[in-house]
Amino acid sequence: MMNNEDHFLLFSTCIPVKGFESSLIMDLDKGEYLEIPNELFDILVEDHFTHNIKKIKSLFNNDYDEGINQYFQYLVDNHYGFYTSDPSRFQKLPLHFDSPHKIISSVVAINKDSNYDLANVFHQLHMLDCQLLQIRVYDHIDITRTIEALKILKKSSIRIIELYVPASLKLSDEVLKKITVDFPRILITIYGAPESKKISVLKNSPRDITYTDQKLLYDSKEVYSTGLFTVSHEMYLEAVNYNTGLHRKVCIDHEGNIKNYVSHNAIFGNVKDNLIADIIQKEEFKEKYYLKNDIIEKCKDCQFRYMCLSNSDIEKKGENYYKIDTCTYNPYKNTWEPSTH
Repeated sequence: MMNNEDHFLLFSTCIPVKGFESSLIMDLDKGEYLEIPNELFDILVEDHFTHNIKKIKSLFNNDYDEGINQYFQYLVDNHYGFYTSDPSRFQKLPLHFDSPHKIISSVVAINKDSNYDLANVFHQLHMLDCQLLQIRVYDHIDITRTIEALKILKKSSIRIIELYVPASLKLSDEVLKKITVDFPRILITIYGAPESKKISVLKNSPRDITYTDQKLLYDSKEVYSTGLFTVSHEMYLEAVNYNTGLHRKVCIDHEGNIKNYVSHNAIFGNVKDNLIADIIQKEEFKEKYYLKNDIIEKCKDCQFRYMCLSNSDIEKKGENYYKIDTCTYNPYKNTWEPSTH
Protein backbone atom coordinates (compact mmCIF):
# COMPACT_ATOMS: atom_id res chain seq x y z
CA MET A 1 0.00 0.00 0.00
CA MET A 2 1.33 3.40 -1.00
CA ASN A 3 2.00 6.06 1.60
CA ASN A 4 2.79 9.61 0.49
CA GLU A 5 5.71 9.60 2.89
CA ASP A 6 7.17 6.54 1.13
CA HIS A 7 9.55 6.61 -1.78
CA PHE A 8 8.85 4.86 -5.07
CA LEU A 9 11.88 3.17 -6.63
CA LEU A 10 12.29 1.28 -9.86
CA PHE A 11 14.22 -1.94 -9.42
CA SER A 12 17.86 -1.18 -10.21
CA THR A 13 17.67 -3.38 -13.30
CA CYS A 14 14.62 -1.55 -14.66
CA ILE A 15 16.08 1.32 -16.66
CA PRO A 16 14.01 4.31 -17.87
CA VAL A 17 15.16 5.59 -21.28
CA LYS A 18 13.83 8.79 -22.83
CA GLY A 19 13.31 9.30 -26.53
CA PHE A 20 12.29 12.46 -28.33
CA GLU A 21 8.64 11.51 -28.65
CA SER A 22 8.28 8.44 -26.43
CA SER A 23 10.10 6.63 -23.63
CA LEU A 24 10.43 3.14 -22.22
CA ILE A 25 11.59 1.07 -19.27
CA MET A 26 14.10 -1.69 -20.01
CA ASP A 27 13.76 -4.67 -17.68
CA LEU A 28 17.23 -6.19 -17.88
CA ASP A 29 16.28 -9.22 -15.77
CA LYS A 30 13.24 -10.22 -17.84
CA GLY A 31 14.71 -9.16 -21.19
CA GLU A 32 11.67 -7.00 -21.92
CA TYR A 33 10.76 -3.36 -22.28
CA LEU A 34 7.66 -1.36 -21.44
CA GLU A 35 6.77 1.67 -23.55
CA ILE A 36 5.77 4.69 -21.48
CA PRO A 37 4.88 8.34 -22.21
CA ASN A 38 7.57 10.97 -21.75
CA GLU A 39 5.53 12.45 -18.91
CA LEU A 40 6.02 9.27 -16.87
CA PHE A 41 9.72 9.28 -17.66
CA ASP A 42 9.99 12.80 -16.24
CA ILE A 43 8.30 11.64 -13.05
CA LEU A 44 10.47 8.54 -12.75
CA VAL A 45 13.79 10.35 -13.11
CA GLU A 46 13.11 12.76 -10.28
CA ASP A 47 15.52 11.91 -7.47
CA HIS A 48 13.40 9.41 -5.58
CA PHE A 49 16.32 8.66 -3.28
CA THR A 50 15.88 12.19 -1.95
CA HIS A 51 12.21 12.99 -2.64
CA ASN A 52 9.33 10.99 -1.22
CA ILE A 53 6.07 10.60 -3.15
CA LYS A 54 4.59 13.70 -1.51
CA LYS A 55 7.60 15.77 -2.64
CA ILE A 56 7.43 14.30 -6.16
CA LYS A 57 3.80 15.35 -6.43
CA SER A 58 4.61 18.86 -5.22
CA LEU A 59 7.25 19.22 -7.93
CA PHE A 60 4.40 18.91 -10.41
CA ASN A 61 2.23 21.34 -8.41
CA ASN A 62 -0.01 18.46 -7.33
CA ASP A 63 -1.69 18.64 -10.76
CA TYR A 64 -1.10 14.97 -11.49
CA ASP A 65 -1.59 13.30 -8.09
CA GLU A 66 -4.08 10.70 -9.30
CA GLY A 67 -2.08 9.97 -12.45
CA ILE A 68 1.12 9.57 -10.44
CA ASN A 69 -0.66 7.19 -8.05
CA GLN A 70 -1.92 5.10 -10.97
CA TYR A 71 1.46 5.06 -12.70
CA PHE A 72 3.33 3.96 -9.60
CA GLN A 73 0.77 1.29 -8.72
CA TYR A 74 0.84 -0.09 -12.27
CA LEU A 75 4.63 -0.38 -12.10
CA VAL A 76 4.44 -2.09 -8.71
CA ASP A 77 1.76 -4.54 -9.88
CA ASN A 78 3.88 -5.44 -12.92
CA HIS A 79 7.12 -5.80 -10.93
CA TYR A 80 8.99 -2.79 -12.26
CA GLY A 81 9.27 -1.01 -8.93
CA PHE A 82 8.33 -0.89 -5.25
CA TYR A 83 7.56 1.40 -2.32
CA THR A 84 10.01 1.85 0.52
CA SER A 85 10.36 4.09 3.55
CA ASP A 86 14.16 3.74 3.49
CA PRO A 87 15.61 4.26 -0.02
CA SER A 88 19.16 4.47 1.34
CA ARG A 89 19.18 0.67 1.64
CA PHE A 90 19.11 0.34 -2.15
CA GLN A 91 21.83 1.10 -4.67
CA LYS A 92 21.68 2.14 -8.29
CA LEU A 93 23.02 -0.20 -10.96
CA PRO A 94 26.80 0.25 -11.53
CA LEU A 95 27.37 1.24 -15.15
CA HIS A 96 30.90 -0.12 -15.57
CA PHE A 97 31.43 -2.52 -18.49
CA ASP A 98 34.44 -4.66 -19.16
CA SER A 99 35.17 -7.90 -20.95
CA PRO A 100 38.09 -10.30 -20.67
CA HIS A 101 37.94 -10.92 -24.41
CA LYS A 102 40.29 -8.94 -26.64
CA ILE A 103 37.83 -9.49 -29.49
CA ILE A 104 34.16 -10.13 -28.80
CA SER A 105 32.97 -10.75 -32.34
CA SER A 106 34.27 -11.09 -35.88
CA VAL A 107 33.02 -11.42 -39.44
CA VAL A 108 35.20 -13.23 -41.97
CA ALA A 109 34.27 -13.15 -45.67
CA ILE A 110 35.57 -15.39 -48.45
CA ASN A 111 34.84 -15.81 -52.15
CA LYS A 112 36.30 -17.79 -55.04
CA ASP A 113 39.18 -15.31 -55.42
CA SER A 114 40.16 -15.12 -51.73
CA ASN A 115 43.79 -16.16 -51.36
CA TYR A 116 44.59 -15.47 -47.72
CA ASP A 117 45.24 -18.19 -45.15
CA LEU A 118 41.78 -18.83 -43.70
CA ALA A 119 42.97 -21.34 -41.09
CA ASN A 120 45.55 -18.86 -39.85
CA VAL A 121 42.88 -16.16 -39.49
CA PHE A 122 40.74 -18.56 -37.46
CA HIS A 123 43.75 -19.37 -35.28
CA GLN A 124 44.44 -15.68 -34.66
CA LEU A 125 40.81 -15.06 -33.66
CA HIS A 126 40.99 -18.02 -31.30
CA MET A 127 44.11 -16.54 -29.70
CA LEU A 128 42.24 -13.25 -29.25
CA ASP A 129 39.48 -15.14 -27.40
CA CYS A 130 36.81 -14.18 -29.96
CA GLN A 131 33.34 -15.28 -28.79
CA LEU A 132 31.17 -14.96 -31.89
CA LEU A 133 32.44 -15.71 -35.38
CA GLN A 134 30.37 -15.17 -38.51
CA ILE A 135 31.69 -16.67 -41.75
CA ARG A 136 30.24 -15.34 -45.00
CA VAL A 137 30.79 -17.44 -48.09
CA TYR A 138 30.20 -15.62 -51.38
CA ASP A 139 30.12 -17.11 -54.86
CA HIS A 140 30.51 -20.74 -55.85
CA ILE A 141 33.54 -21.91 -53.90
CA ASP A 142 34.86 -25.27 -52.83
CA ILE A 143 33.34 -25.53 -49.36
CA THR A 144 35.84 -28.20 -48.35
CA ARG A 145 38.51 -25.50 -47.93
CA THR A 146 36.35 -23.71 -45.37
CA ILE A 147 35.48 -26.93 -43.56
CA GLU A 148 39.15 -27.90 -43.39
CA ALA A 149 40.07 -24.50 -41.95
CA LEU A 150 37.32 -24.80 -39.35
CA LYS A 151 39.00 -27.81 -37.79
CA ILE A 152 41.38 -25.47 -36.01
CA LEU A 153 38.42 -24.13 -34.02
CA LYS A 154 37.24 -27.48 -32.64
CA LYS A 155 38.92 -26.81 -29.30
CA SER A 156 38.69 -23.02 -29.37
CA SER A 157 36.83 -20.82 -26.91
CA ILE A 158 34.56 -19.40 -29.62
CA ARG A 159 31.02 -19.98 -28.37
CA ILE A 160 29.04 -19.54 -31.59
CA ILE A 161 30.06 -19.90 -35.23
CA GLU A 162 27.54 -18.70 -37.83
CA LEU A 163 28.17 -20.06 -41.32
CA TYR A 164 26.38 -18.31 -44.21
CA VAL A 165 26.55 -20.06 -47.59
CA PRO A 166 24.68 -19.36 -50.84
CA ALA A 167 21.97 -21.74 -51.99
CA SER A 168 23.79 -21.88 -55.33
CA LEU A 169 26.39 -24.15 -53.69
CA LYS A 170 23.64 -26.79 -53.49
CA LEU A 171 25.09 -28.43 -50.39
CA SER A 172 23.72 -31.93 -49.98
CA ASP A 173 22.07 -33.19 -46.82
CA GLU A 174 25.10 -35.42 -46.38
CA VAL A 175 27.48 -32.43 -46.33
CA LEU A 176 25.21 -30.43 -44.02
CA LYS A 177 24.89 -33.40 -41.68
CA LYS A 178 28.67 -33.83 -41.56
CA ILE A 179 29.22 -30.16 -40.72
CA THR A 180 26.55 -30.30 -38.01
CA VAL A 181 28.04 -33.45 -36.46
CA ASP A 182 31.68 -32.38 -36.71
CA PHE A 183 31.15 -28.81 -35.48
CA PRO A 184 28.48 -28.66 -32.73
CA ARG A 185 28.84 -24.88 -32.31
CA ILE A 186 28.11 -24.06 -35.95
CA LEU A 187 24.76 -22.58 -36.97
CA ILE A 188 24.23 -22.86 -40.74
CA THR A 189 22.18 -20.43 -42.84
CA ILE A 190 21.57 -21.03 -46.55
CA TYR A 191 20.78 -17.67 -48.16
CA GLY A 192 19.21 -16.93 -51.54
CA ALA A 193 17.03 -20.04 -51.23
CA PRO A 194 13.71 -20.41 -53.13
CA GLU A 195 11.84 -20.14 -49.83
CA SER A 196 12.49 -19.45 -46.16
CA LYS A 197 12.26 -22.50 -43.93
CA LYS A 198 14.06 -24.51 -41.27
CA ILE A 199 14.92 -28.18 -41.53
CA SER A 200 16.68 -30.62 -39.24
CA VAL A 201 19.36 -32.80 -40.78
CA LEU A 202 19.82 -34.73 -37.54
CA LYS A 203 17.06 -36.57 -35.75
CA ASN A 204 16.18 -35.12 -32.35
CA SER A 205 18.61 -32.24 -32.86
CA PRO A 206 17.54 -28.70 -31.94
CA ARG A 207 20.07 -27.21 -34.37
CA ASP A 208 18.06 -26.66 -37.53
CA ILE A 209 19.49 -25.54 -40.84
CA THR A 210 17.99 -22.16 -41.72
CA TYR A 211 17.05 -21.41 -45.33
CA THR A 212 16.25 -17.81 -46.20
CA ASP A 213 15.10 -16.28 -49.47
CA GLN A 214 17.01 -13.12 -48.60
CA LYS A 215 20.24 -12.46 -50.45
CA LEU A 216 23.59 -11.66 -48.89
CA LEU A 217 25.53 -9.24 -51.06
CA TYR A 218 28.84 -7.49 -50.55
CA ASP A 219 26.93 -4.24 -49.95
CA SER A 220 23.90 -5.71 -48.18
CA LYS A 221 22.29 -3.24 -45.79
CA GLU A 222 21.38 -4.16 -42.25
CA VAL A 223 17.81 -4.90 -41.24
CA TYR A 224 16.42 -3.08 -38.23
CA SER A 225 13.22 -4.00 -36.38
CA THR A 226 11.90 -4.26 -32.86
CA GLY A 227 12.14 -8.04 -33.17
CA LEU A 228 15.93 -7.75 -33.40
CA PHE A 229 16.39 -5.63 -30.29
CA THR A 230 18.28 -7.16 -27.37
CA VAL A 231 17.41 -6.28 -23.78
CA SER A 232 20.02 -7.67 -21.41
CA HIS A 233 22.48 -6.63 -18.71
CA GLU A 234 25.48 -7.08 -20.99
CA MET A 235 23.93 -5.24 -23.94
CA TYR A 236 22.83 -2.27 -21.82
CA LEU A 237 26.11 -1.85 -19.95
CA GLU A 238 28.09 -2.07 -23.16
CA ALA A 239 25.75 0.38 -24.93
CA VAL A 240 26.06 3.11 -22.29
CA ASN A 241 29.85 2.92 -22.61
CA TYR A 242 30.61 1.86 -26.19
CA ASN A 243 29.31 1.34 -29.72
CA THR A 244 27.83 -2.16 -29.36
CA GLY A 245 28.10 -2.91 -33.08
CA LEU A 246 31.81 -2.08 -33.40
CA HIS A 247 33.27 -2.44 -29.90
CA ARG A 248 35.97 -5.15 -29.88
CA LYS A 249 34.91 -6.32 -33.32
CA VAL A 250 37.35 -7.06 -36.13
CA CYS A 251 36.36 -8.09 -39.64
CA ILE A 252 38.22 -9.59 -42.58
CA ASP A 253 36.79 -8.96 -46.03
CA HIS A 254 37.11 -11.32 -48.98
CA GLU A 255 40.45 -9.76 -49.96
CA GLY A 256 41.92 -10.22 -46.48
CA ASN A 257 41.60 -6.55 -45.53
CA ILE A 258 41.27 -5.88 -41.81
CA LYS A 259 38.37 -3.55 -40.98
CA ASN A 260 36.04 -2.49 -38.20
CA TYR A 261 33.26 -4.04 -40.30
CA VAL A 262 33.28 -5.73 -43.70
CA SER A 263 31.21 -3.04 -45.46
CA HIS A 264 33.30 -0.12 -44.17
CA ASN A 265 35.71 1.66 -46.49
CA ALA A 266 38.55 2.15 -43.98
CA ILE A 267 41.28 -0.52 -44.23
CA PHE A 268 43.80 -0.88 -41.40
CA GLY A 269 45.93 -3.68 -42.80
CA ASN A 270 45.74 -7.07 -44.49
CA VAL A 271 46.04 -10.52 -42.92
CA LYS A 272 48.61 -11.45 -45.58
CA ASP A 273 50.95 -8.81 -44.17
CA ASN A 274 49.77 -7.99 -40.65
CA LEU A 275 48.80 -9.75 -37.45
CA ILE A 276 45.25 -9.03 -36.32
CA ALA A 277 46.51 -8.60 -32.74
CA ASP A 278 48.77 -5.74 -33.86
CA ILE A 279 46.07 -3.96 -35.86
CA ILE A 280 43.44 -3.96 -33.10
CA GLN A 281 45.84 -2.18 -30.75
CA LYS A 282 46.09 0.85 -33.02
CA GLU A 283 44.22 3.90 -31.74
CA GLU A 284 42.79 4.64 -35.20
CA PHE A 285 41.26 1.16 -35.30
CA LYS A 286 39.74 1.49 -31.82
CA GLU A 287 38.41 5.01 -32.41
CA LYS A 288 34.90 3.84 -33.32
CA TYR A 289 34.66 1.63 -30.24
CA TYR A 290 33.76 4.77 -28.30
CA LEU A 291 31.22 6.35 -30.67
CA LYS A 292 28.18 5.18 -28.74
CA ASN A 293 24.57 5.94 -29.63
CA ASP A 294 24.35 8.65 -26.95
CA ILE A 295 26.60 10.92 -29.04
CA ILE A 296 25.31 10.07 -32.55
CA GLU A 297 22.70 12.30 -34.16
CA LYS A 298 19.22 10.76 -34.35
CA CYS A 299 20.32 7.75 -32.28
CA LYS A 300 20.77 9.93 -29.20
CA ASP A 301 17.07 10.89 -29.44
CA CYS A 302 15.87 7.29 -29.80
CA GLN A 303 14.44 5.37 -26.85
CA PHE A 304 15.74 2.09 -28.36
CA ARG A 305 19.38 3.22 -28.37
CA TYR A 306 20.57 0.83 -25.64
CA MET A 307 19.08 -2.30 -27.22
CA CYS A 308 19.88 -1.71 -30.90
CA LEU A 309 23.01 -3.16 -32.48
CA SER A 310 24.24 -1.41 -35.62
CA ASN A 311 27.44 -2.06 -37.55
CA SER A 312 27.04 1.11 -39.61
CA ASP A 313 30.07 3.21 -40.36
CA ILE A 314 30.08 6.63 -38.71
CA GLU A 315 31.10 9.97 -40.13
CA LYS A 316 31.79 13.28 -38.45
CA LYS A 317 30.36 16.50 -39.86
CA GLY A 318 31.47 19.55 -37.98
CA GLU A 319 31.16 18.63 -34.31
CA ASN A 320 28.48 15.98 -34.82
CA TYR A 321 28.55 12.24 -35.57
CA TYR A 322 26.18 10.51 -37.98
CA LYS A 323 25.61 6.89 -38.98
CA ILE A 324 26.02 6.34 -42.71
CA ASP A 325 23.51 3.48 -42.82
CA THR A 326 20.64 4.67 -40.70
CA CYS A 327 17.52 2.73 -39.74
CA THR A 328 13.94 3.58 -40.76
CA TYR A 329 12.73 4.42 -37.27
CA ASN A 330 11.90 8.09 -36.80
CA PRO A 331 12.20 9.01 -33.10
CA TYR A 332 10.79 12.48 -33.80
CA LYS A 333 7.48 10.97 -34.95
CA ASN A 334 7.68 7.64 -33.05
CA THR A 335 7.06 5.77 -36.32
CA TRP A 336 8.78 3.18 -38.52
CA GLU A 337 8.97 4.51 -42.06
CA PRO A 338 9.10 2.46 -45.28
CA SER A 339 12.58 1.23 -46.20
CA THR A 340 14.19 2.77 -49.28
CA HIS A 341 16.41 -0.28 -49.91
